Amino acid sequence: MLGRHALWLALVAAFAAAGCGGATTPDMPALVFDGPPALTVPSASGALSIAVWWSPVQPTVGYDAAQLAITDATGAPVTGLALTVVPFMPAHGHGASVYPTISETTPGTYVATPLDFFMAGNWELVTTIASGSDGGGTIDDSAQPTVDVP
Repeated sequence: MLGRHALWLALVAAFAAAGCGGATTPDMPALVFDGPPALTVPSASGALSIAVWWSPVQPTVGYDAAQLAITDATGAPVTGLALTVVPFMPAHGHGASVYPTISETTPGTYVATPLDFFMAGNWELVTTIASGSDGGGTIDDSAQPTVDVP
């Protein structure tokens, strides 16, 4: 299954590099990430834990956002990561044409916005996780949190 997502990420990267799609950034409402996480998933390697909050709390069709708090096996925040997040709809085999920007807002907490959930259904956030440019260790991992958009 990860091979399909790796191919998808390669296609998205090639598409973006060619200057196709993703050129405009939609207006977003104020981001609010309240309460406990909506879900927590392990990374593919099992070395990391990813807690996910949505804004709005229940994503809707349109532009949404996710906050991802990434911790190691001891529960310590993992900082300085380079993340790629691609919204992907597995039932239809497609992603979105708007590519989210990822920002580390506090140590180990990353916000992906906008997430273009342009139709109702089950969406995956195909997330690649790598060491950042600070050279602090080697991380090459991934995760696939999901959300049902009504």
